Amino acid sequence: METVLIVALAILAVVALIVWWMLDIDIPDIVATVGAPVVGVCIIYWYGTLISWVLGLLLLAIGGFALYYFLKRRRTHSPTDI
Repeated sequence: METVLIVALAILAVVALIVWWMLDIDIPDIVATVGAPVVGVCIIYWYGTLISWVLGLLLLAIGGFALYYFLKRRRTHSPTDI
């Protein structure tokens, strides 16, 4: 089972790198929009206290705002802008 999980994670990492290269995504965009909400959900799940809910929801909000901001920024620039 562990071998299957490692192979699946390796394939996922390769696919993520290919998508990252093809779309020319910046690392802060990925961390802010994906990393922050994932960490927020994990904190809520693992601890379940009031402070973890506050911190988790704050991280979810940061991720949502970052996604909105980066999508808005990407739409305002035309593909021919350098």
